[in-house]
Amino acid sequence: MTEVKNMATGGVHMKGFKDEKQYLIHLISQAINEKKAGNPPKNIKWEKLYNLACYHKVSNIIYYSLKDVKDEYKMPEDIWQKIYGDYKKGVAKEAVQHVMTEMILEEYEKSRIECIPLKGYVLKGFYPKPDMRTMGDIDIFYNEKKTLEVRQVMKNMGFKIVKVEDKHDKYYKKPFMTLELHKSLMGRAEPYASYYKDVWNKMKTRDNSQYIYEFSKEDFYIFLLVHFTKHFENSGTGVRSVLDIWVYNKKFYNEMDWDYIKDELKKIKLDEFEENIRGLSEFWFDNKMVEGKKREFYNLLGEYILSSGVYGTVKNSVMVAMGKKFEEKSHGKKSKYIYGFRMIFPGLEGMKKRFNILNRFPFLLPVFWVFRLVRGILFRRERAFRSVESVYSASDKELAEILDLHKKAGLYKKA
Repeated sequence: MTEVKNMATGGVHMKGFKDEKQYLIHLISQAINEKKAGNPPKNIKWEKLYNLACYHKVSNIIYYSLKDVKDEYKMPEDIWQKIYGDYKKGVAKEAVQHVMTEMILEEYEKSRIECIPLKGYVLKGFYPKPDMRTMGDIDIFYNEKKTLEVRQVMKNMGFKIVKVEDKHDKYYKKPFMTLELHKSLMGRAEPYASYYKDVWNKMKTRDNSQYIYEFSKEDFYIFLLVHFTKHFENSGTGVRSVLDIWVYNKKFYNEMDWDYIKDELKKIKLDEFEENIRGLSEFWFDNKMVEGKKREFYNLLGEYILSSGVYGTVKNSVMVAMGKKFEEKSHGKKSKYIYGFRMIFPGLEGMKKRFNILNRFPFLLPVFWVFRLVRGILFRRERAFRSVESVYSASDKELAEILDLHKKAGLYKKA
């Protein structure tokens, strides 16, 4: 087997790749750098590779690095057809989402609704091909005072409102247009809510617009990292989030005011975390040579992210919450039973976030405990049982390791 650069292990020259995880990182790296894929592992399981790519919502990306070498590497035709199909769906979906979102923004401008498109819709423009950055839904933040006007515009455009929450409303239109329209960037109780309290002051209007806003390059990057952190802290986040960090830095690193970025990140205690995630992105996608303890750390951090999938896992979510909750206490069976009880019967403040009516009638808390439990059993049984199982199957060692990894990454810093 000819020697290739192993992107998953920081550019070390090796005779191939150890497993499908490493090869997936390499395929993404080659695609995003507009290059062909190197030789696969000797005994590669193509179906396992494809499933892992789907798990991280990047199966469409690897089309680009494999399309010219699939026959040479003897990829099974059925796997290739799945990858090709995901690529075609990605292209079609991006086209529909883009046209429809621009139409929505145009209607908001006409209706004088202040708003700003977020996350993937902005990021896709910085990828070599916009369809590389798939999106399950489109996120737009708008002035909450204009909620009635927003709902009228969406109704006029044929969208149906399918979910109403404190933080955002969800709309849907066939064939696959899902929008999350955010009334606030952060929930009231979320860690970074105070930082984004006066968020409109961090924005400016787009060129040739009075009501469509955008962040500065620096503030968009900070928001991107905050969003990344929320997922990472809770249930974990996937390869695509790290790729977003790399793509954005590749585009704007030399144009951004890093003194401002670091000062702002220090305010929310994410300066060290940003350095580590940016370092991992370079280790994976920029062929950066890293050795020693830093290399070991990136391998550990990368393995955690590769195991998390694009939106994290239930087990990660439970273990992180347990680890933080009982950091100063023993992690024995008693702690697990206490946490399990609290998960089934949350406190009043936690329940208020889920059920607004409890803000007015807190004495109904036991009624909504029962309602939540019955709803979980009837409609969310699999996730509910996975959560409970995760509580009692998590070992003391696992809790300590996941908490230690988060600390080493730069989270939970004290003032």
